[in-house]
Formats: sequence, structure tokens, C-alpha cells
Amino acid sequence: MNYTDEFSEGEWELLGRLPLVVATMISAVDYSTMSEQREYKAFATFLGKAGDKRRKSDFVAAILDDVVEADQETFVSHCTAVSSAMSGEKPIETALRQVKAAGLMLDQRLDKRDAKAYKEFIVDVAIAVARAHKESALPFASSVSKVEDFHIRRIETALGL
Repeated sequence: MNYTDEFSEGEWELLGRLPLVVATMISAVDYSTMSEQREYKAFATFLGKAGDKRRKSDFVAAILDDVVEADQETFVSHCTAVSSAMSGEKPIETALRQVKAAGLMLDQRLDKRDAKAYKEFIVDVAIAVARAHKESALPFASSVSKVEDFHIRRIETALGL
């Protein structure tokens, strides 16, 4: 099946850009310059490894072929833009609206299995980035902060999971 026929060019670009949007959103909600490098590496590594795991879904495989790649500078600039928005802009809410729009679009155009596979892939991106930097030096500290966990749950809700 040619999935690109199911979506407009702009919609396909949104789906290919969504992993970067979600990764930078999670990185930015608990932003520190100490963690940005680890979070970028986790994002890049996850996308590389995700190809093998997620190729079981033809749709996710097609998206992975067209995922917007980002170097560390692009990743950091997205994080900085989100974390330092001083105007009336609400970049987290904007990102969540994109996530929700993508989730609704997937539900309307794809079978449940393909839609669920992509949605789970997006949540896995968020979790991989959140786990990249331990939030405390204490040995029993969680690898995911409460703020990151809250926003991961918001992403799941926006996707309809």
C-alpha cells in the first residue's frame, strides 16, 4: 500500500516531523544544558534502532523513511525555542495540538493497527528522550522526571491512546 496517497503533502510532512516535535517538547519541559546532549543522542539512537523494531508496521516503516532528520544544533534550537518562549506563545500547547491533529488524522485514514503502531512509536520517542538524563544523582531517583511523565501522559491523551 502506498500510504503517501492517503495524506496530503503537508499532512505527510507533519507525520514525518512529529518525532522531532515530541522529542524536543519532552527535552524542553525539563530543560537543562547538561541533559540536551544526552537527550539528542537518545533521540538519534532511538530513531536508528526504531527502524528495525518498527518495520513490522508498513506504515511506520514508510514514515521512518521520511522522518525529518535533525542534527544536534537543530534539536537544541528547537528545545531553546520551546523553553524560552517569553511572549504569549505557548509552544508546548502548539506541539500538543499538532500531536492531537496527527492522532485524529491517523484514526480517520488508517486501520486501527497501523494508527496504533505509529502512535506507540511517537510515545516511545518521548520516553526514550525522557530517560536519557537521570533527574538526580541519587541512586534511587527516577530516570523520568514528574514533569516529563506528565507531558508524556498528555501526548498519549492527545494521540487517543
